[in-house]
Amino acid sequence: MKRFLLFVFAAATFFSLFHLYYNSQFPYTHDGENHLARFANYKIALREGQIPPRFAPNLMNHYGYPVFNYNYPLANILSLPFSFIGVSYETTFELLVVISVLFGAGGVWQLTKTLKASPNVRWLSVIVWLLQPYLVSTIYFRGNIGEILALSLLPWLVWLPYSLAAKKKITFRSSHTLFGVGILTAFLLSHNISAVVGSGIYIVLCLALFYRSKQKLLASLAVVIWAIGLSLWFWLPALAEMSSVVVGDASLVSEFSAHFVTLSQLLWSPLRFGFSYLGGVDSLSFAIGLPAILVLLGVGTSLLIRQRLAQAGPFLLLFVLACLTVVGQLSLSKSLWELVPALHFLQFPWRLSLFTVTLLLPSLVFLLGQSKLILRLLVVLLLFQVISLLRLSPIDYFHKTNLDYAVFSQSTSTQNENRTKEFTYADIGDWQPRPTLLQPDAGIITVQSWNGSKRKYTLLLTTETTIIEPTMNFPGWETTVLQDGVNKTVSYIHNDVSAGRIAYELPAGSYQVMTLFTQNTPARLIGNAVSLISFGVLIFAMRKPRG
Repeated sequence: MKRFLLFVFAAATFFSLFHLYYNSQFPYTHDGENHLARFANYKIALREGQIPPRFAPNLMNHYGYPVFNYNYPLANILSLPFSFIGVSYETTFELLVVISVLFGAGGVWQLTKTLKASPNVRWLSVIVWLLQPYLVSTIYFRGNIGEILALSLLPWLVWLPYSLAAKKKITFRSSHTLFGVGILTAFLLSHNISAVVGSGIYIVLCLALFYRSKQKLLASLAVVIWAIGLSLWFWLPALAEMSSVVVGDASLVSEFSAHFVTLSQLLWSPLRFGFSYLGGVDSLSFAIGLPAILVLLGVGTSLLIRQRLAQAGPFLLLFVLACLTVVGQLSLSKSLWELVPALHFLQFPWRLSLFTVTLLLPSLVFLLGQSKLILRLLVVLLLFQVISLLRLSPIDYFHKTNLDYAVFSQSTSTQNENRTKEFTYADIGDWQPRPTLLQPDAGIITVQSWNGSKRKYTLLLTTETTIIEPTMNFPGWETTVLQDGVNKTVSYIHNDVSAGRIAYELPAGSYQVMTLFTQNTPARLIGNAVSLISFGVLIFAMRKPRG
């Protein structure tokens, strides 16, 4: 009976979490609308021949924006089946959030089952995970689907080493290995900085569990290498071509230290719509939640006072890592942040809360197995959380058509941080689907076809001039001209006149011109090739042996 009631409680919690979607309109959040515009542009880029998409053709009022070269692609990839059958981008977003959270809850169940938790404890763990403030705030107020996907994959990522530890034998072609490769690959593509931190946690956990087992350690290492290979089509260009854009100079990166939270904010701050401001006064909630505090205090007390270190082996490392994700949000950890510059790209130290509750799940299993009083107290806390959740609502709702998102005229980035360093052209409102001549009377332009990834036109020039295309110049763009049966690739010019747009010079004459966005950079060619080979190996490994 208790098990059934907890199942009902978990189901009610799940449906309560998504009551904001019981509306014909779309909830207004920090990032939701931006992701919808990315869904639209990802489909458009794919239709225009970008495989994989790297340059969003219609953003920045059709001048284009290389957001896909640098920002987590998993959500965009998952949106494609829905987009191509005509499902609205708003509905697609909601479906992806619901499905991913359900998948994450399944990961919590599997993790706690592997840790030999009772069914009752498993259901409570699922409920704790569903009600964690970071997930609720991200769904209701922040709308970052990349973080939701990362958060939903994280329980499976933690489960992988524990489940491997329970196996006697592991092979290259085992279902466990292949599933692990799929999970880690998806995680690496889900959300950039979460992927870096989370994969680091995965590697540390594998080293701690398998340092005495060469076979399992090698199997874990193979999963990491394989997943990196499968995701290298994204990661290698994102890192190697970072110097082409302004992301490293964005204030959100340099001002990370202004977004440390206070201890009181971590312990208690009501869930509400708001923002993270510079300094210690914020309107967004950064609380880790009462269940997490209960686990931290309960396990900490058990370890320090009762000295149950012998029983803490399976979860002690993750408990320490969870504590670090809490301490890492406080200003006292500033020296560590300065020591590791890569952490600056996290932008907001409070993003470490994404990992806290999942890392505490093994500790929760341990704690609930020690005390029925704590179990009952947890149930009461969770009931209050569900009641609070039912009273929660988005700040507003809105609705746009798929066409609105397809012609979205902004960049989808807070500070346009994926803008190329040379793109300083301000009058993007003047866009027209045709090139211009620096000297308008220098010739005649006839456009034959034009889209955001490819265009063809003819030039009849009476004098030497500069041709400017209304497109952000980004590595991968190539323009070839055909004259008297001879094809040649032009060299782009970079000056104050071009202002970061595609521009080149031609002498007088008649030309057939084609400009195309390509994958022709060293990082893309290498990354694409390695990922293709890794995918081929994956297909081979999935084949059943004959006989």
